[in-house]
Amino acid sequence: METTKEFKEYQLSEKLVEGLNNIGFSKASEIQNLTIDPILSGKDIFAQAETGSGKTGSFAIPIIEMLLRNNLLDEATQKERTVQYLVLSPTRELAQQTHKVFNQIGHAFGVRAVCLIGGESIDKQKELLDNGTNILVATPGRLCDLTKQKAVNLDDCQGVVFDEADRLFDMGFKKDIEFILSKTPKTRQLIMVSATSNMDVLNTAYKFNSHPVELKLNEDSLLVDNIDHSLAMLSSNEKMPLLVNLLKRDEDVYAIIFCNTQVQTHVVAHWLNDMGFKAKPISGRLAQNKRTRLMEEFRSKKTTILVCTDVAARGLDIKDVNLVINYDIPQDAANYVHRIGRTGRAGKNGKAISFCAHEDCEFLDAIYELIGTKITKMDLKNEDFEAQLTPRPYIDSKTLKVVDKSQRHQKNDNRKGNKSNMNSKYSKDGKSNNRNNVKTEKFKELDPILYRPHFKSEDPTPDTREFIMTSDDQNQVLERALGYFQIEDKSILKCEVFKKGRPKFFFFGPRKDTYKVTIEPVYKRILTPFLIEIIKYSRMNLFAKVFFDEPVVKIQFSGSDDRLLTRNNNELLYSLEHLIKVYLYKKVRVPSNIKIQVRCQGAKNQEKGLIDLVKKMRKKVVDTKKPVMLKSLNPADRRIVHQQLSNDDLVQSKSHGEGRFKKIELSLR
Repeated sequence: METTKEFKEYQLSEKLVEGLNNIGFSKASEIQNLTIDPILSGKDIFAQAETGSGKTGSFAIPIIEMLLRNNLLDEATQKERTVQYLVLSPTRELAQQTHKVFNQIGHAFGVRAVCLIGGESIDKQKELLDNGTNILVATPGRLCDLTKQKAVNLDDCQGVVFDEADRLFDMGFKKDIEFILSKTPKTRQLIMVSATSNMDVLNTAYKFNSHPVELKLNEDSLLVDNIDHSLAMLSSNEKMPLLVNLLKRDEDVYAIIFCNTQVQTHVVAHWLNDMGFKAKPISGRLAQNKRTRLMEEFRSKKTTILVCTDVAARGLDIKDVNLVINYDIPQDAANYVHRIGRTGRAGKNGKAISFCAHEDCEFLDAIYELIGTKITKMDLKNEDFEAQLTPRPYIDSKTLKVVDKSQRHQKNDNRKGNKSNMNSKYSKDGKSNNRNNVKTEKFKELDPILYRPHFKSEDPTPDTREFIMTSDDQNQVLERALGYFQIEDKSILKCEVFKKGRPKFFFFGPRKDTYKVTIEPVYKRILTPFLIEIIKYSRMNLFAKVFFDEPVVKIQFSGSDDRLLTRNNNELLYSLEHLIKVYLYKKVRVPSNIKIQVRCQGAKNQEKGLIDLVKKMRKKVVDTKKPVMLKSLNPADRRIVHQQLSNDDLVQSKSHGEGRFKKIELSLR
């Protein structure tokens, strides 16, 4: 990633060049070569480069140079609680790392850098601000709080940096950022750096009278060339056996493992610990001091395997990480780029492997679209999976601590104890209780011979899509299965004899067979009651319709509140789609070719309006013989446009731009 150009060629101060050489920086990286001169000339910039390219130095070096040139390091020029340069970071870990870089480069020259993040004492942070600050590195939430309390003065701010700009906006900091920018002078410089583009970032810049110069490095590829990334297609139960085998192969493994949820992060870390690996979990629920300590242990290699959520996926520069595992495929395509970018840094080779189970497949298309290529699939064999695993640990979702299995069952039983009279088959007086409370029946208190959950030998957790019970009465099995699956429609249950039993009296009498019950994939009957419950508890005026047009299960919402679903780029609609998929995949085995499509009437009207616009613009292209550019559209809307013109003999469509929101050009073929 280095160029042949040395820092002394950029007309930097001699002592800055000497300081950079002292910490091992002699030549600029490619992104630093692009940004140093424009920043020093006072231009607003938007710099885009792949992870691991040296983006922090691309703004830190010229900012310190400007402080030196303008004599802003003199204490006499510094007002109380003022800030000269502000760096906004999306995560606490990235803010701490950026702060460390400024101290590393500028400490010898008297640069005063302060880091403001949540989870730490706000009073101590106010004390640090009392003498004024050259460079303030902060997360938006904590900075807003201190600005409103008048503990930070941005009136003399010379420049603002958006570090990992796309992530700042993806994480919902847009309002905080606009508030912060409103407190800075209109003449301040705006420096934005990111690995991927984001229209929200540029729109905000334009809103605050900034017209940045766009600098892009390796525009055709978001991934550095020295990362070997591959895809492992497997079942959920095979993820841990494959992970353990991969870690055992490499004696010098120094790895980061990414999971999509906090609970999964702690399960994987504790499971690996049980098998002798030096693994630690880190997630947003941990206290900041503990997160900081865990990162220090990982950097010093006291911990060699870090299991984390995407809180650590952006911007962290940890040397020598040679392996990244996506235990879960990221649901946001941009996170794939940032996750695997934790390896292969500073020109070193790295390896990244993504585990893709059936429920992860839906996220692959967006990743392929973003990186512009398919991911090579691994050829897995039986010997690639570890056969001997310790039992899967149970994690309390509230405390994120390991819970003993027997205590876990006891806790569940105690919690249900208050409802025992309602849920038992017979009331206290011995009479039958016909309350039809099949859903809430206490199955674990049933005769263990009748109710026997099925456990696969390689996975201590039961498959939620099947119910196994031993009984001499098939109707009783079906009644129990209704409660297990929490459904009321017996007609969609499929019951088969899993294992034949012996007659009660050797040659005669009722036979106790073991039955396996699953749900038939009748999607309308499965999903309709679930959707009714969601609408009921959400108190929205909506109606849901489910129909199956093979290979697509279509769910359509309508009603006076359907506009709520399409606000903020269909945010609520996508959330409902995720809930529906999770519910369905836990109930029934869905073939891999089946797709789930969730729409609303408002979206349908929007689609019609988009089609009408395409027809109008098509006519304009044909009449004027000139191309027409449509506004930025999300992937779903772009697909509609491309489909509308796919068989057109005169006009063609082509996407332009970066990120999720791209423009479409219509032109003559």
